[in-house]
Amino acid sequence: MMKKNPLISIIVPVYNTEKYLETCLESLVNQSLYELEIICVNDGSLDRSLEVLNKYAQKDGRIQVITQKNGGLSAARNTALDQVKGQYVLFVDSDDWIDTILCEQLYQIATKENADCVMCSYIKEFKNHSTINHIFDKAYISWNEQAIQSQIRRKLFGLVGEELAKPQDGDLIVSACMQLFRSTLLRDLRFVDNKVIGTEDALYQIMFYKKCRKFVYIDQPLYHYRKTNESSITSSYNATLFEKWQNLYDLLARAIEEENLEPSYFEAFYNRVALGMIGLGLNELKAKHKTMNQKATRLKEILNTKRYKNAYEKLEFTYLPFKWKIFFYLCKYQKTMLLVIMLECIEFLRKRVRLP
Repeated sequence: MMKKNPLISIIVPVYNTEKYLETCLESLVNQSLYELEIICVNDGSLDRSLEVLNKYAQKDGRIQVITQKNGGLSAARNTALDQVKGQYVLFVDSDDWIDTILCEQLYQIATKENADCVMCSYIKEFKNHSTINHIFDKAYISWNEQAIQSQIRRKLFGLVGEELAKPQDGDLIVSACMQLFRSTLLRDLRFVDNKVIGTEDALYQIMFYKKCRKFVYIDQPLYHYRKTNESSITSSYNATLFEKWQNLYDLLARAIEEENLEPSYFEAFYNRVALGMIGLGLNELKAKHKTMNQKATRLKEILNTKRYKNAYEKLEFTYLPFKWKIFFYLCKYQKTMLLVIMLECIEFLRKRVRLP
């Protein structure tokens, strides 16, 4: 049992992940940095997740288990944030795991640099292979407030210019995991309900990086992001994804206007909308109850809305790779049956070839 305040508070939202939970918890209790508190929020799990949590809590006094009715990922994280005592906060999803040196490595850098946030690279763990995701192209980065706004916060709104050469990299910095946050900057920040906006991490970080004064990145893949969890929300069809993303876009557009941010933010925002058709299209493919014609019709309905028409009128195709030029031209001119066929090919290759 810890008697003094921990250095790091690890927040673990848990919902029906008994199959992966022990791997996650083992990686946390065996951290080389001992001064931790591990706040696990059982968000109404229907499997044996709570039993697993209680077993570990009985063996390790640093683990705190909170049980609540199912409210979603954001609600679970917010419950944990109310209990935080550590100097820094780390979010870990319960079907993922971390290297045993992650906390020590990131905390040492945070204290040395007096950083408000330290980020590491991560590994996507597929069934038969792993892929390292290098978030930035340097081994070590230390940014002040001005660089944070241009290099991180603006990218959370979307990509611009030469950044469009790698449209698949748009989501590399979206996850709130892989980062150590100074807890004092999180006191008045809470996640917006993911049942309302779908991608809660991006908006949360946009709020955080508004206050962040020192950021450090190390290109060490210390976080393991599991891509084999078939019950994950990203592995099944989401009938409300379009509506959730429109709610998110409303909030992003409002933030740009209220903060009177420079024009590049609106450019980035509309590019985010345009590039978001990759996710919306792949989501439609998962609708097994729909025919190809029905999927094409749904994509045309989306692309015919004012927001998406504006996005594709503004999208600069110059830097896009050839395959993505084809994809987004099909979006722009609403050739949705061809778009569905192309998406089917992309999904086929993703399952059979080692694509990120």
